[in-house]
Amino acid sequence: MTLLKYIDRSQRRIVRDLQQMVRCPTVNPPGEQYRTMADYLGDRCRGLDMRTKVHHVPDADLVKVGVDPAFPRYNVVASLDVGADRTVHFNAHYDVVPVTTADWHHDPFGGQIHGQWVVGRGAGDMKGSIASLLAALEAFRETETKPAMNVECSFTADEETGGALGAGWVVENGLVHADYAIVCEGSSGSRVGLGHNGVLWLQVSLSGKAAHASSPDRGINAFEHMALVVSRLQDIKRRLTARSRRWRDPGGGDRSPTISLGGVFNGGEGQKVNTVPGSASFTIDRRLVPGERISAARAELVEVIEAAAAVVGAKIQVETLLAIEPCTTAAEEPLAQAFAETVRSVRRRVPGFRVTTGFTDLHYFVDGARLPGIGYGVDGERAHGADERVPMRDLVLTAKTYAEFLRRGIDD
Repeated sequence: MTLLKYIDRSQRRIVRDLQQMVRCPTVNPPGEQYRTMADYLGDRCRGLDMRTKVHHVPDADLVKVGVDPAFPRYNVVASLDVGADRTVHFNAHYDVVPVTTADWHHDPFGGQIHGQWVVGRGAGDMKGSIASLLAALEAFRETETKPAMNVECSFTADEETGGALGAGWVVENGLVHADYAIVCEGSSGSRVGLGHNGVLWLQVSLSGKAAHASSPDRGINAFEHMALVVSRLQDIKRRLTARSRRWRDPGGGDRSPTISLGGVFNGGEGQKVNTVPGSASFTIDRRLVPGERISAARAELVEVIEAAAAVVGAKIQVETLLAIEPCTTAAEEPLAQAFAETVRSVRRRVPGFRVTTGFTDLHYFVDGARLPGIGYGVDGERAHGADERVPMRDLVLTAKTYAEFLRRGIDD
């Protein structure tokens, strides 16, 4: 039986694998059920004759980044050496974002089948890609087909909160020994991912003076000061839409940087209707297009914030919560070209390229490990939303794409 025909007949197995993973609620934050998932993936890799180790991230590393050691982190690294000259590293994260159960029509951790869809948190982002990758590797073993490249895999924690203890930890600790990297998300279908936008998360905190609302002149209203700062930040929002700030994406469209204010906003303790708020805070989500740098984006924001604070004499603190530079790979890279040709063969559609507006763990491999890297995974829907789902047929097509790429290799 041929490699691709074996995968065509494996849909039930792929779906069962995905259901098993969806039913393990690896919710982050705080980082639940990580050990259970890591052990499951470790066992699956060992069953594919891969050299496998489950790495327990030291508690000291968690404390450094403010993560509670009561929720330990685990990363699975597996390898298959077939004696090839080159090695490709596949990375996928197994953590998922929290759910608001009331918004779902189906059990978010049930992995139920509805029509042609597998529904559940993580079905598309990105446990579906893990199931497809494992199916591709299984097909090589079962059909006694030799890949054209050695294979490394890492299944990692914490991508949903920046990936420092997941893919970042794996790279930093020298556990990647490859020539190329593929992160199993960032694009899908007929398009190959060439990278992602950058992201800067800030928390802006303002200090005033609490007082009784019957005597507001005795207090300093932190909420009013926050409102002024937010108003001044609208100037940056307008600047970001200027033609000079736009970036031309691989598909030929123009993309502008973005800013979102107040994803999280809070007052201080003891808030009541009849008080003058003594403290207030809000967050900023600034997305950077390729060509921008975190340092310049942050400086632009801080300049406006501090100028607004000076007008009212407010005490202000700006804390960086997350900072990831934009990451791109050239479409001319042999890896990108080879994968695009594989997509053409399997999907029978003209391939294209994209840079995702979100962020993935690709930057750890491209910028950290200095590897050519792309992103490609299953074509799921409603990621991070209610009733997240993935088509069963796309699980098969993605597995075939991974397998055919490994069978062909890269001519460079």
